[in-house]
Parts: sequence; structure tokens; C-alpha cells
Amino acid sequence: MERESGDSEPTARSSVEAARLKFGVQARRFEQAKAPPQAVAGDVAASRPRWETLHEALEAAQAENRAQAQRFREARAQLQAIVAWIETGRPQQEVLRESAFARMQARLESLPVIEQAKGILMAQQQCGPEEAFGLLRRASQRANVKLHVLAAQIVDQVASPPADTSAQLSQPAANKHR
Repeated sequence: MERESGDSEPTARSSVEAARLKFGVQARRFEQAKAPPQAVAGDVAASRPRWETLHEALEAAQAENRAQAQRFREARAQLQAIVAWIETGRPQQEVLRESAFARMQARLESLPVIEQAKGILMAQQQCGPEEAFGLLRRASQRANVKLHVLAAQIVDQVASPPADTSAQLSQPAANKHR
């Protein structure tokens, strides 16, 4: 089904595609940084220490994170203004038009968590970004859970492993010293 040119959906898709491309570039940089440098005559980059490359990638990711945080703050302020406007009573057509904007903002806010979950899946499954997103999408559909909620669960699970695992790991070490 084609959308009219006034609809903001194609813009969102292009933004998502741009974010995916940027994430792919960052992932390739990270993979290149993990690989041992190959000395090539006259290649200055190969003689750089691995930590410098990783540090540059980290700085780039932090700069992008700061830029996204600023965009999110601006979007939040706009949404709060819209909510206040809705509460004052507006015609239904205006409310519907603005609700499409709110849906797009919600998608924009959930994008970083989804990208993080894709990165985790790419690392664990040794797959590309499209395949990782497909895995995430299918799991979301099977569990009947919104994709951004499932992505947040994956990121939370990786960020804070269960306490049982750390207790199990410390027990064999304690037994060795006896």
C-alpha cells in the first residue's frame, strides 16, 4: 500500500535505514579493531595500537549518544507541549494528525534499545544486522511482545547477569583453596 507524500512514514523509514547503516559502519569498525593489525608498507593505521582504534570508536559512539540524547530531550519537550494542547480541547482531526507525530516519536525513542539488542544478537549469533533484526522480530511475534519491550529485556539481561551465575562461579574458586 502506498502512502501519500504528506505522510511522515517514509521519512521515519529513511531515518531507520540511516541509523542501521551507521550502526553497520560502527560494527565494521569494531570488528576491524578486534582483528590483529596487518602491516602493510606505508600503512600508518596498521601501526596504531588497538586501544587507540577502540578509543576512537568509543568516542564516536559517545558523541552520537549525546546527539541522540539532545534530540530526545527536544522531542520530549514537543510531546509535552502537544499533550498540553490536547488537554485544552482541540478538533479531532488535529488530535489525529498530532497522534501520528507522537507514534513516530515513540519509534524514535525505542530505536537505540532495538539497535543495542541487535548488536547483542549479532555478537552472540555471529550474524549480520538484517538477520539479527529478523531474529528479534520473529521472537517478538512468537512471544506476542512488542519489539522494543523484548529488546529492552535482552539489553537488561546482558547488562546485569543473574546473581546465581556469579555465585556459581565463586564457589569452585573457593573449593580450590581448601
